[in-house]
Amino acid sequence: MIDDYAAAMTLLHAMEAHLPIPARPASSFVRAMRAQGVTVARDQALQIRHVLYLGDEGGIACDVTPVGPADPAVVVSITHLKVKRSHPLGEEIRAYQMQRMRRLAQAEGPRQPSSFTVRPRRR
Repeated sequence: MIDDYAAAMTLLHAMEAHLPIPARPASSFVRAMRAQGVTVARDQALQIRHVLYLGDEGGIACDVTPVGPADPAVVVSITHLKVKRSHPLGEEIRAYQMQRMRRLAQAEGPRQPSSFTVRPRRR
């Protein structure tokens, strides 16, 4: 298991009580959005408007859809957002992010080569 379900639900409910939560995009989020043709600045202010739990595989996800009639919906993992530590839940969110990223890295296991060639020794 990647998430402690009870801890994730506790954080999710606490976040729901503090919505909207100001956040900034992490560089991984900026790169992913630019790859899709959407321009997002690294220092762009975002608002977490809704939170949901996507199970152990997805973790806590945040709706940061910009306000406007033609804007596409944007839902992103909380691990791709930065919340100020001065926010009432800043430290709890950061702890969840760090723990989730650490467990995701461990779940992938050791890096194995995808293919290799073995040449016999000449005698």
